[in-house]
Amino acid sequence: MNIGRYLTLILAALILCVILTGSARSGAPGWHGNHFPNVILTTHEGKKVRFYDDVLKDKVVSINFVYTTCGDVCPLDTAQLRQVQAELGDRVGKDVFMYSISLDPENDTPKALARYMRTFDVGPGWTFLTGSVEDIKLL
Repeated sequence: MNIGRYLTLILAALILCVILTGSARSGAPGWHGNHFPNVILTTHEGKKVRFYDDVLKDKVVSINFVYTTCGDVCPLDTAQLRQVQAELGDRVGKDVFMYSISLDPENDTPKALARYMRTFDVGPGWTFLTGSVEDIKLL
């Protein structure tokens, strides 16, 4: 199997297609699309976003969970997802959006997430997110 086909299969396994037409009001707190909490998260750039309204609604997304001090699986997963990002090229951030959500929000500040991204040469269209402990548990 060639690498392109292999990465396409990985992508297919990782993509969560979210094509929801929920009638939720934009910006309203609570659960939207009948399944997703609309909690506020913070990007690696320090921008506030709502999980449903800004991250999921009407998008095709890939979501994984990481923490920047993980020494086992996280670096391997991030490296593999970086290959998927390279394979998708400029579609990332336009047709497909990639998100990594911290499991350690007390330590994974936007600055720590940005540093982690630089370590893996993460390109545009892939956003790292953090939030309150309660909201991350809810997700």
